[in-house]
Parts: sequence; structure tokens; C-alpha cells
Amino acid sequence: MLEVAPLCLRCTTELIDRMKIRLHRKRKALPRTFPLISLAFLSLASCICQAQQADPKAPNPQTPVAQPAPVSGPVIGEIIVIGNKTLSSTAIILYSGHKIGDPCNNRVTEEMKENLLKTDNFGLRHPDKPELWVQVSSEQAAGSDKCKVTITVDENDKVTDSTITGSGPIKIEDIKAVIQIGSVFNQGDILKSAQAIRDLYNKKGYLVSFGNDLGPDPDHPGVLLIPINVVRVSSITFAKKHKTKDYVIRREMKTKVGDYYNKNTLQNDLRRLYNLDLFENIEPAINIGAAANTYDIVFSITEKRTGTVSVGVGYSNRQQLIGRAELGESNFGGRGEALNLLWETGGVSGKSSVELGYTRPHIDRNNTTATFNIYDKVVYRFSNTLQNSTITNTNNAGTDTRYNEQHTGGTITLSRPFKDTFRYALTFRGENVKTNNLEVSGVNTEIIQNGPIYSLTNALLHDTRDLILDPVAGGYQNASFQVGHANLKQLFDSTGKPFPQSVVGSINFGKGSFEFRSYYSLQGKRKKIGDEKSSLAFRFLIGSGVGTLPFFEQFFVGGAETLRGYREDRFWGSHTLLGSIELRQPLARRLKGVLFLDAGDAWGGSFSNVNLNGFAQTGFKPHVGVGLGIRVGTPLGPIRLDYGYGDEGGRTHFSIGNSF
Repeated sequence: MLEVAPLCLRCTTELIDRMKIRLHRKRKALPRTFPLISLAFLSLASCICQAQQADPKAPNPQTPVAQPAPVSGPVIGEIIVIGNKTLSSTAIILYSGHKIGDPCNNRVTEEMKENLLKTDNFGLRHPDKPELWVQVSSEQAAGSDKCKVTITVDENDKVTDSTITGSGPIKIEDIKAVIQIGSVFNQGDILKSAQAIRDLYNKKGYLVSFGNDLGPDPDHPGVLLIPINVVRVSSITFAKKHKTKDYVIRREMKTKVGDYYNKNTLQNDLRRLYNLDLFENIEPAINIGAAANTYDIVFSITEKRTGTVSVGVGYSNRQQLIGRAELGESNFGGRGEALNLLWETGGVSGKSSVELGYTRPHIDRNNTTATFNIYDKVVYRFSNTLQNSTITNTNNAGTDTRYNEQHTGGTITLSRPFKDTFRYALTFRGENVKTNNLEVSGVNTEIIQNGPIYSLTNALLHDTRDLILDPVAGGYQNASFQVGHANLKQLFDSTGKPFPQSVVGSINFGKGSFEFRSYYSLQGKRKKIGDEKSSLAFRFLIGSGVGTLPFFEQFFVGGAETLRGYREDRFWGSHTLLGSIELRQPLARRLKGVLFLDAGDAWGGSFSNVNLNGFAQTGFKPHVGVGLGIRVGTPLGPIRLDYGYGDEGGRTHFSIGNSF
């Protein structure tokens, strides 16, 4: 007779149940050998179960769960707390780490004492008597297996208020918002609160320390004393410089002697000093001052060569080859004043230009800057010969095939900063304009305009660039509006017949524009102001005119400064829209490679029908130029060489300074 192991009863039963389900589906076809098959399956199940029992890794649902060993000796039957006033007895017992039913012995009572001391809720009232902070004792009645544990605590005072002194530049309510104090004084919470306060100041750029009396006020129980010492600037000195006056540097700095030291303010001061373009390098050193909680700041300054005297030849797409002489000083007398004299001759017009400029950066206590310019200069509007594409008569206005304008006059600009990154500027311009004696006829004679012009421009600027000459972070926005008046003269042909000019006589006009630039570093922030980084630069410009704009007051698009891949001033009109993006990649020190895309147009206005050879105008039709270029850093600024390709082929552009 086949025997089945008792431990395998469950598994054999499961096998039989499965067989019953299958056999029930085929009840009509049951063979006579079913009893033998059943016994065979029972035997197989017995073997499998025995193998599981023999294998120590096989799960055994019959294995009983281990029970904790019974406690030997007395156990805690009662816990009493003495000395607490604010904290509940239940909370203190919980902090002790033991409960009723735990063993009652010296090891347990010592653990309860240590756990309670770790909470820092006890002992501040008698710091010189640590034996009184927490006491744990046990008492066992004769003949009983239970004991009574008594916890006696020297509980810290209840926190009722806080007194904050020396908060300085941070509001007291902001400080209280980060304090982390429980219902009673707790040394750990006090230290955490002190760190939170320190982090609050550090986040805003300040440095703080705390007085020795940080903690409970001994004269006013329940009051937390928080004495804050904010670090101040005790002195600011300058080393190595030899020309620039101290006050020129100090007036650009927001950090002053006696002020609270702020690393963010100091960083912005460095940015402003570099943007003066007077210094090659500035290294600040922060030293601990003689007085407590003070810093001495020493600036090690390397000055640039700010004086220039140059005689030579130059070339640009507009002017072609010219002779030039320049005398300039951007730190005149060490006072940060700029003085320049420029003389040019030759070029496509064969005429001379003279410009004299003077800038005084601070003329009053509000840091108002004044700039004066006097000039008799040639403005090269296009870079190629202009010829009629449509001749309507044989009477030409002149014999010259080059367009340029002679501007004689001057400008006065007053600008004043406010709110750190904003500046308001007001510019008055008065000049007389005379256009070259162009060989044009018909409607094209409208671009020849002579006469005086006066304008007043209001501009609001916002500048957060980290470095004006080579920004990799921040932005620049300029919103301006110009109102002007011109008195344009009528032109006559050789017979005394006036040319058909739509814009002539006394006219008034207005021009508004908004420019947005933004810069993003692809390699993180600069650790030093002069660090070179890969960056993306964006520009967006929109402008529109009202009234009747003279031709030389139109918006012009095309060339090195606006739309690369096209002729200089290729498109014009009383409205403009322009967008640009550049990827700037450092290749070596003072050498960068650039990939760019420009898109834009200028359209509309009184001169949209002018049809010069190669300069036909249409309505609004955005034009795109793409290309690459290099930038070579020089004392005069980055020399720029770009090649752009657009709708009308490719062109090379040469200039000085970034286009934006």
C-alpha cells in the first residue's frame, strides 16, 4: 500500500483538485485505469514534497514564526515624570526611548537619560549643574516583578518671544520667518536658527556673525536673544594704478566705507569699473579689518593705455580706402573724461571729415553724463556707384555717381542713471545737410535733399550686460523717440525748372524704435569679468516713422551693422524690422569664430518708388542673410570680418566692434 508523507498532504490535495477539474470536463471518457493514475500522481506529489522538505532553501509554509524571548527579571510597570512644565509627560517618555513593559535595569535607565539629554530640552536653566539636567531612577517593590521609573528633568524655559539686534539691511520680520524654535529653549534649534539666519544674509550677499549672548535672555525668562553682527567695510584702497584719480573709481562704486559688505554689490562694482574701458585688470582682495566684524578692501588695478595717436589708412565697405589721423584720450587728466579729434580724407567722395568730441562722465551729484560733438563730416550711405535704372528725361540733377551726405553741425547729449541698470538720455541735434550732386533724374532726384535739420531724441535704456565690449550674459534694451524739423530746399535743373520732389520745404517728423538684445553663456557664468565663454547673442529691432521723413532720416537695413550678405543700406523706408542671432565661440585668446543669421527689411514711406540701379525697393519682404566670421581683439575694439550670403548673393563685411 502506497504511503503519503503527512507534510505533503496540502500539495497532494492541490494536485487531486486540479485532476478533478480536468476529469469533470471529460467525464464520459473516463478510462478504467483512473485509480492507478491517481495513485501514481499521489506518489509523485509525495516525492516532490519530501524533496522540498529536504531542501533547506525551499519555502515551507508550515515553519512556525519565531517568538521573542521572554524578559527575565523585573520590567517597567510605571513611569513618572517630574519637573516638566511645558512639555507633556507623554512626550518626555517618548523621547526617553523606553516604555512600560521594557526591562527595568541600570542599562535601560542610563539609555533613557542619554536619550533625553540628546534632545537639548533640558539644562539651560542651570548650565553649571549637569547632574540636575536629567535624572532617571527606578524602584521595585518587594515581591513584585515590576518597577516604577521616575524621570526628573530640569526643563528649559518656555519660549515666549525673541529679541533681534543688529539686523542691519534685513527686515526683522524676514529674520523671524526663518527662526526654528520649539515650545521650549533648545540648543540644537538655536544653532539651526542661527544657520538659517546666516543663509538668509548670505543669499542676499551679506556676511554675519553672532554675539556670545546668543540664546536665552538671563534677565527676561522666555526671551530668545539673537545678537547679529553684519560685516561692514572699514576701508577701500587702490594699489598699482598711477594715473586714474581715486574719486573716478569711487564714484562708480556702490560699495562705500562704513556700508555693510555685500559680495553682490562688489561684483556689480567690478562690472561698472570694467565697462569704463580704462582698466586692463582689477583684482579685489578682502582682508579682515582691525575692528571686529569689518573688512578692508584693496583693489589691485592695471590701467589700459588710454591715449591714442594714429596716422594711417583705413578701409570699410562704405568709405572704401581713406587716409585718417586720430588723436584720442579716454582718461584725460586721470579724470575719466574722453577727448577725441578725428580727421579723414579721400574715400569714394574725395572729401574731408573733421570730428571733435568731448565727454564728461559726471557733471553733478546725480552722475549726469554730458557729451558734446562738433563735426563737418561725410556720411557714406551706400558702398557702390548709384546710376539711374529708369531715365525719364535728359536733364540730370548732377554729374556724380556716388551718393554721400555732408553733415555740418553738432549734438549735445545728457544722460542720467537711475535704479542701477536704467539710464535716461536726451539728445539735441542741429546740423546742415548737403547731398552730393548726383547724376539722377526723374523720381530718383527725390533723394537729393539739402537744408538744415533739428531733432530732439528721448531714450530710455536698460543695461544688464556683464561686459559691454564682450557680453556673455545679461541684456540691453533701448526705447527711443525722436521728433524733428527740417527745411529742405527745392532743386532746379540747368534750365531753371524745378525737379519733381515730393519732400521739400518745411516738414516735421517723428521716429520711434525699440531694440532688444540678450546674451547667454553656454559654459556657465564667468568666474572673472574677462573670461571668454561660448555664447549665444540675440537682437531684435523694430522702428517706425510718423510725418514726413527726409531721405537721410529713413531706416536703412543692409550691410555689416544690420543685414549681412547685402549691400550697405540696401533697403530703406519709414518702417523697419530686424532680427539677428550669433553663436560666438572662442578659438584662442582674443580670437573668436562666429556663425550668424540675420533677417529683416525696411519699407514704406515717401521714397519707396525711388528706383536706383541695384537698389529697387518693394513692400515688406523679409530678407535673410547667413554666414560666418571672425573677431580679433585689439586695443581699439574687436576687428570684425564677416561673410554673409543672402537673396542677392554673398558679400564680405569688414568693421570694428561687435554688430550688437
